[in-house]
Order: sequence, then C-alpha cells, then structure tokens
Amino acid sequence: MDDKEAIDLLEKQLAALEDANLDMSMDRRFFYVGEYDLALEGVYVAHKRHPGVLDDLEIQALVDDFEMDTAEFDRKS
Repeated sequence: MDDKEAIDLLEKQLAALEDANLDMSMDRRFFYVGEYDLALEGVYVAHKRHPGVLDDLEIQALVDDFEMDTAEFDRKS
C-alpha cells in the first residue's frame, strides 16, 4: 500500500475506535501533526485491549506497512 492508503486506513481505524466511544484524543493529535507511527501505536494498543472493534487484517496491514515492532505491546503483563 502507498503512504496515502496507509494514512487513510489509519484514520479509518482511529474513527472506528472513536465511534466505539474510546478516548483516542492523544492518538488523534499525533495523527494530525503527522506522527503516524505514534498514532498507530495507540490504535494497536486499543485494538489489543478492545478486540472486535477493528479488523485484524487491516491492523496487521498497517503494522506491516509501518514496519512496527509490536513485541513490546504483545507481552502479557
């Protein structure tokens, strides 16, 4: 996917989480200032905490496209 498609998909994921009444305000700010990697981290964590809100394949596509290392977020606490 190209950069525009990835950014559009990230915004779609943010909107879906906001529609589910999750507070994504800080991640939205990161998105608006172009810190897409930080916004994706927030989206990814919200996805892990609230499964079923977002499409797993779309999240994985973003993680792959941004080459995000999810090991830190995937550890069980």
